[in-house]
Amino acid sequence: MFNKAKNASTENKAATLIAAEPRSSSSPPPSNNSARSSLSVIGSNTQVEGDINSDEDLTVEGRVSGIITCKQHTVTLGANGYIKGDVFAHTLHVSGEVNGNLVALHRATIHKGAKVSGTIIAPCLVLEDGSTFHGSIDMNPDNDVLKSAFNDGSVSTKTSSTLSSTSGSAAPKTTTDKPAANKSPAAQHDQTEA
Repeated sequence: MFNKAKNASTENKAATLIAAEPRSSSSPPPSNNSARSSLSVIGSNTQVEGDINSDEDLTVEGRVSGIITCKQHTVTLGANGYIKGDVFAHTLHVSGEVNGNLVALHRATIHKGAKVSGTIIAPCLVLEDGSTFHGSIDMNPDNDVLKSAFNDGSVSTKTSSTLSSTSGSAAPKTTTDKPAANKSPAAQHDQTEA
């Protein structure tokens, strides 16, 4: 009455189609390019005037005048790069010149040859020998500016104005005319206020 071979063949086809269906509806496997994090670069011959909001790593080789917001990623300022304005990032690497405030959620590194004037707020700070810094440092992870800048989704004008009034960006609280020495940032900060 029943032909088992015929029914088995039909069942196998149905099973094959059902098994193939989830594979075709799922997204394709990630390619090598999407596995790498994305990066934006402001080239050495580029000048940007205005605020920058980035949801990827950002490298600045040119000149930027404005607020840079890159809260979940890394901002890198190349040796010939220049930033006039505040920078908010997860991690900062500065090799060029900054005239503004740096706020890093995780770490800020001021590399040899860098020139920074303003306030640095970061729970972890590295000032390499040969870097120049004028301003104040706050490494308190509970800093109000740090909390308000990274708790909501955007940098508010309140955060920027609080930072400006805290830092006195026109006239920094402390001045270090010498390159950074082999001292911890806290020890160097204490020395500059003496």
